[in-house]
This record gives sequence, structure tokens and C-alpha cells, in this order.
Amino acid sequence: MKLVRGGLLKGDQTEDAARLISSSEHDLYIADDVVEINIAHTLMLVKIGCLAPDEGKLLAATLDDTLGKITTVPPEMEDVHMVVEDVVTKRIGAEIGGKLHTGKSRNDQVATALRMRLRAFLAEICGEIAALQGALLEKASSEADTVMPGFTHLQHAQPVTVGHHFLAYYDMFGRSLDRLIGCYVRVNLSPMGAAALAGTGYPIDRRLLAEYLGFSGVLENTLDAVASRDFALEAVSDLSVLMLDMSRLAEEFVIWSSYEFGYAEMPDDHSSTSSIMPQKKNPVTSEVMRAKSGDVFGELAAMTMIMKALPLAYNLDMQEVTPHIWRACEAASLSLRVMTDLVKKVKFRKDRLKSVVMKDFSVATELADILVREGKLPFRKAHNAVGSIVRDLCAKSTSLSEEDPKALSAMVFEKSGVRLSPEALAQATDPARNVNVRSTQGGPASSEVRRMIAERAKSAWESREKLEALAEGVEEGKRSMRSALKSLGARA
Repeated sequence: MKLVRGGLLKGDQTEDAARLISSSEHDLYIADDVVEINIAHTLMLVKIGCLAPDEGKLLAATLDDTLGKITTVPPEMEDVHMVVEDVVTKRIGAEIGGKLHTGKSRNDQVATALRMRLRAFLAEICGEIAALQGALLEKASSEADTVMPGFTHLQHAQPVTVGHHFLAYYDMFGRSLDRLIGCYVRVNLSPMGAAALAGTGYPIDRRLLAEYLGFSGVLENTLDAVASRDFALEAVSDLSVLMLDMSRLAEEFVIWSSYEFGYAEMPDDHSSTSSIMPQKKNPVTSEVMRAKSGDVFGELAAMTMIMKALPLAYNLDMQEVTPHIWRACEAASLSLRVMTDLVKKVKFRKDRLKSVVMKDFSVATELADILVREGKLPFRKAHNAVGSIVRDLCAKSTSLSEEDPKALSAMVFEKSGVRLSPEALAQATDPARNVNVRSTQGGPASSEVRRMIAERAKSAWESREKLEALAEGVEEGKRSMRSALKSLGARA
């Protein structure tokens, strides 16, 4: 790092020491953000009179020409901030290039660049969540009448529908979307102008910097501005919740596609086969998505351990947080795209699902409820009677839905003393009727599922509008900065 060592420190660092403290491996994520920060800072210095217009024009034009061209960060430069300054100095000389760093520090630059790159990741991920929700909504609509077992303890519990099941995930991912949009608002505050920790004696305009860089406001306290990484912890924490739910859905696809369940047929392009067993169709993308969730949890754990004992303000430990942010974002983003494609393509075996709910005892609750409604039994007595009937039917290797209604009527009378007609019992033990009788708010009845689908389709538009508004705020800042560049003559 010869650019800044010469005044105080003698000699170069060892190769290992330079590699240890270098952030070069993950700084390319923020290279263009750092260049834009320097452009904004240059324009601001001209506006407040700390930099001559002709000098500002040369600096800004050189920086603008650098956008998209930084493809490596040599370890000896330590970080991308020094690379940008070095590139500019080599092109226009140290007399003017050396003024680039006036009134700012790497500390506020890196905090600002992290927020700029993270907000871009968050916007991207939010859009991908919305796309996954769209796929879930389409699948819920097409499978709104497909009856399947609902589970507790991974045991058959009560019949629901595939549509109802996917709506549950739609709502879970919707809460992640809300959390990440809220996180975006807190990320989108500018630390620029905080300098190293105590601001600067130059009369800089922090609000103008925030405007140029597309931030919604200024992170005011200068110590907080450079020392805080809670915005990143919050983001990765929210991504952890998102990935937890992704893992649960991935696990269900693994289970449903197994031979024992056989509920779903996985798409070929989300599967692999065995190198030795030619019959195998392995649900590999779902398996890896489960693993990716663990990666994100690990990134969050590492970030909290790095930050937990750092005094204010900046410590170089904090740069080790950065790669964990990017890895978590990359894992979540990729997983969302793959899951969206999987949800669109997965096929459900309706005959298999129908057979399963006819053979299990998931209609037992409705039978107990009819004994309460029609026979006026206390529910616990009805529960015991139906449990006894289930035990007897298991011994006969049949089920409530398969048993002859007349024979079942006799069993019900024997166990409970309540006479129910074969017709009433046929209805009570029909899985589809079990679903549709549960039409209370949020229930699995087809009518209720379709109502929820229609309402969620409306809310999806509202989410898109929020995301568009966030994106427009950033674009407005870019337009403002580009206009200032043009006015200075630094851009054609």
C-alpha cells in the first residue's frame, strides 16, 4: 500500500501481512459504487468552493471514465479505494489527483459503498421474492381443488389442498419481503461526510452527497455512520428467515418426490441420476437449497461474532464482515431464482393424492364434529368414540373413507350411541367435503382459497409499486449527479 505508507511508515509489508489485511478479494463488488462516491464527492467539493471548477472537471471526467473498468484489486493496494485514487493519480498527476481525498476517509467511503451495494442486492432479492410469490400464486390457483393430506408431526392430520399449502408459503415469503423492504429503508441512509469518525473541517454538504448517491437521507452521527454494521446484520438476519422458509419448502419437495410419498414429480432439469443406479431421480436442487440456507445462517453467525466486541469507531476487523454479506446475498438470490423455476415446473400426481387421503384417517376430525353437531355429544366423548372406530378399522386394513357407509353407521352407533345415516356418514368421510366444509377465514375450502388468491394478487401489485418507488429514488439521485457532471462539462 505504497500510496499511503510513505509519509509515516518505512518499508513495505511482507506479502503475507499485505494479504491478511487486504480486502481485494471482495472489493470488486463495490468498485463502481466507490467510483460514484468519488464523483459525487468531487462535484460537492466544487459546489462548496473547495475545489476549482477546472480541477473538478478533470477529476470527475477521469472518474466517470473509470466506471466499469476496475476489474482487479491488487493485494498491495489493500483495497479498492486506494485503487481508484491510484488510477486517477496516474492518469492526471498527483497535483490534482491528490486532491481527490480532500474531506473524506476510507471509513465513510466503505460504509457508504456497502450500503449502496447492499441496497442493490436487497432490491434484486425483493424482486426475486415477488417472482417466487407469483409462481406460488399461479400454482395455488391451478391446484386449488387438489386435495392432499395436511400434516402435523409428519403424520396425516386433516385434508387440505395443494393450493392452500402453497398459499401458506406465499404468506411466509410475503413477510420476508416486508422485512427486507423495511431493512432497505434503514440501509438507504448516507454515511458520507463522516470522514474517519469525527467529520471534517471542510464545509462539506452531506445532504447533497446523499442526494447524488440516491440515498433517502443522512446517517447523522459521524461515529455511528462509520462504526455501525447493524444494517448488514439486519439484512442477513432477514435473509436467514427467508432461507429458513426456503429450506422448509425445499424439504417438502424432497419428501413429496420420494417413492414412499409419490405426491410430486420433480422436473428433469432439477434432478440428477446416480452414477451406478440407473433408476434414480434425485431432487438435487432442493437438496442444495437446504444446504444454502445453512450457508446463510453461518454468514450471520460469523458477522455477529466479528462485531460483538468492537469499540467505536472503525476497526479493520469490520472489513471481514463484508464477504459474509455478499455470500449471503448471492446464496439467497440464486436460491430464489431456482425455487421459482421449480415451483413453476413441479407436477402433482392427483390420483396418488386422492388415493392417499381415501386410505388415511384424516377425515376423523369431521366425523367427531358430526357426532357433536348431530348427536350433541361432548367433543371429548366423540373423540374417544371415533378413536375406537379407527382402531377397529385399522385391524380390518380399511379406512373411514373406504368403509361401507352402512357398516360404518352400525359402528358409530355401537361406539357412541348416536344414529347417523349412511348418507351423512358418506359425506362426513369424503375428503373433498372435509376440505370444503372448512370455509372459515383462511381455511382450505376451495372458495376461501380462491378468495385469498384474489386478495394476494392485489397485494402483489402494491409490493411491486413499493419496489418501483425504491428503485426510482436511486435513479433520481443518479440523474441529479449526471446533470451536475454535465453542467461542469465533465460529461458529454
